[in-house]
Formats: sequence, structure tokens, C-alpha cells
Amino acid sequence: MIEILIALAIIGAIASMAVPALSNFLVKSERQRAQFDLYQLQTYTEQHFTETASYPTTASLVCSTCQVSEEYDFTITTGGTGNNIYILKATPKATSSQKNDDECYTMIINAVTEQSNVDKDGDPLNSSKCWI
Repeated sequence: MIEILIALAIIGAIASMAVPALSNFLVKSERQRAQFDLYQLQTYTEQHFTETASYPTTASLVCSTCQVSEEYDFTITTGGTGNNIYILKATPKATSSQKNDDECYTMIINAVTEQSNVDKDGDPLNSSKCWI
């Protein structure tokens, strides 16, 4: 009986270390997927401009060949100038586990693929941890 309790204690200790590591891995992998999705949507945005001479709106930012993450809301802001003629954002949905990603919360790229991140309050974050 003592041996079983010791074995359960060891398993519990290992599990208490493994679960946070797995959770962190899942957040990072979903973040990388969202980055890839932003690049796909950027390509779609440029294609849309080539075909229609205008950039899509958030409502028309529907890429039929893209399979974007369901953990993020993807938006586009147009009407800027220069490198910021348009800005694509991936913001975690309120129901997503990504909403707790304090390192990279909202991921942003502009028309020339400059990358940045902001937190929940819109304050800049250190992007060097976020982008692959």
C-alpha cells in the first residue's frame, strides 16, 4: 500500500510539472499558426488589391483558400499611408485560451510585413519573443 502511495505521489509531481509546460507549448503553437495566417491574409489582401484596385475591409477579409485559426479574430485597417497603407491584426477571441498570452497578445503586420505586438490595453510589447 505504501508503494502505491509513493508511486501516486511521484506521478502527481511529474504531472504538476508537465501540465504547465504543455499549456505553454499549446499557446506558442497557436500563436505561430496565427502568424502564418496573417501572412496568408496579407497575400490575399495584395491579391484582392490587384484584382479590384482596393483593399478588402474586415467584413470582406474572407480568404476562401485560407484556413485561419479559430482562436483569433482577424481584422484589417485600411486608409493609412506608406508602409501602413493597411494593417492586419490577429487578436485572441474572448473565449480563447490565447487571451492569456501576455507575451504577444495581439499580433500585427503592415503592408511591408513589419511585425509588432500590443497587449490587451494596446501598449507595445517586445516583439522579439513573438515572431518566428
